[in-house]
Amino acid sequence: MKIALCQLHVSCHKDDNIERAKQMLYDAAARGAAMAILPEMFCIAYVQELFRAAAEPCPGGDCAQMLSAAAKQTGMFVIGGSVPELSDGKIYNTGMSFGPDGSFLGKYRKAHLFDIDVPGKIRFIESETITKGDGYPLMIDAPMKTGVEICFDIRFPEWARFIMIKGADILALPAAFSLNTGPRHWELLLRARALDNQLFVAAVSPARSKSAYGHSILVSPDGAVLHDCKDDEGCAIVDADPALLEEMRQSIPVRTARRDDLYTLQAGKQ
Repeated sequence: MKIALCQLHVSCHKDDNIERAKQMLYDAAARGAAMAILPEMFCIAYVQELFRAAAEPCPGGDCAQMLSAAAKQTGMFVIGGSVPELSDGKIYNTGMSFGPDGSFLGKYRKAHLFDIDVPGKIRFIESETITKGDGYPLMIDAPMKTGVEICFDIRFPEWARFIMIKGADILALPAAFSLNTGPRHWELLLRARALDNQLFVAAVSPARSKSAYGHSILVSPDGAVLHDCKDDEGCAIVDADPALLEEMRQSIPVRTARRDDLYTLQAGKQ
């Protein structure tokens, strides 16, 4: 299945971001993509002071309308990165997904918030503006089953393992890693999650800026980087070959060797 990694340059101008994201989706479809993934906060620069003004209902807002129309008109599965969602006065970091007929497949609110303080390097407390979600990763019944989480979630192996247990072939990760942590941790985490769970990891960042590392990548089930978008804006069409899944899962049978009699991942409330 051909996947579009839509590494969009995200500015402080919401309407412009939405329009350019739309054009990138149409370009992805014209180049044969069956699924397209947008970055985290694709409609507004990752600056906390901008989130409330850009927030909207999910679905129901401008972003959802564009994503649904683009999915229907292109016939793609569209994983709409994430947007600031306004609900009951709270703001969530929310990703919406749409099917090839434009139908709303569901949304996922980021559960693990980016609250870090590295003295002399970076301080970013996402919970100062964003409310954490309480739901599980969104599962999408595409030709290759896909689980969706967002950015900082990738540091929690339980979330990727939940997606694996649900039978996913692809972990889709809209993200916006910082320039401080990205060079050291981005590729390492993505390759580890792909290898641990024997699935593709498609991670999509905004193009490199003061608030994003870039380097959107597709990682194979054996931990190999199949494509790296580097720094600049662009839409890469990369093939996720199901044969790689079968080869890895049969040669190293991690999924069948798991000891559910000794340990299990217990889900709480939905």
